[in-house]
Amino acid sequence: MGENQTYWFATERAAEGARAAAGELDHLRAKFAHWADPVPAILAATPAHTVLRNDLYDRAAARHRARGRVVLVGDAAHPMRPHLGQGGCQAIEDAAVLAEFVGRCADPAAAFAQFVEFRGSRVRGLVRESRLIGTVLNARPAALAAALTRATAVIPESVLTRHLASVAGGSAFCTPT
Repeated sequence: MGENQTYWFATERAAEGARAAAGELDHLRAKFAHWADPVPAILAATPAHTVLRNDLYDRAAARHRARGRVVLVGDAAHPMRPHLGQGGCQAIEDAAVLAEFVGRCADPAAAFAQFVEFRGSRVRGLVRESRLIGTVLNARPAALAAALTRATAVIPESVLTRHLASVAGGSAFCTPT
């Protein structure tokens, strides 16, 4: 993204196509004004023209990720909610692992089939976890979602850090033997 830049997102259960009357950034600044730093500081530093508001949709993973000389990677193959921050990461992992299989096998169709088999368990677990986090954060009634979100404060930071490290590094770029 470049030096001194970051990517952030927030989710809120809302009607499809809904827009904040006062503008998306002002809505977010008001909604998160009482959150701990650095959230308000990040919102204060965000230019309004850079805020995108898009609806999120769940879509099942492709039933067939490879067929003949065609293979799907990234969100085309295994779409996931942004709550775990792994959508783009998994597309990059897909590309690296796919390149390894293609480099080892003269037949693209066979390489693609082997790639799909190899990557399946890694991405299935991340898709499930990402969906679960999104479901919890956007639970209904809203009071339940708020309570669940606040409950995460009792989880020791070391536990969260260890888990996120396992997500980010678990089998990242682990190539087939």
